[in-house]
Amino acid sequence: MNRLVVLRPHTHAGKAYAPGDAIAVSPAIADWLIAQGIAQREATTEATSTALEKDYEEVGAAVASPSATKTPHRIKEPKA
Repeated sequence: MNRLVVLRPHTHAGKAYAPGDAIAVSPAIADWLIAQGIAQREATTEATSTALEKDYEEVGAAVASPSATKTPHRIKEPKA
């Protein structure tokens, strides 16, 4: 889930949100809300990050590392 801050009045899942309210949505919905100018990503600090968010950041950093760009080893299937 992505945490966003609503920038203008918005209704999500039947609940009305005012500017400044925080909302947790899926990544796809978060991208759409940001693209429409309805919300922006919430600034998080180490103290406010959840364990899942910390894990996600670590995985993202690992994927972006140079060692992650190596071609994976492929195992050939045995011939019949």
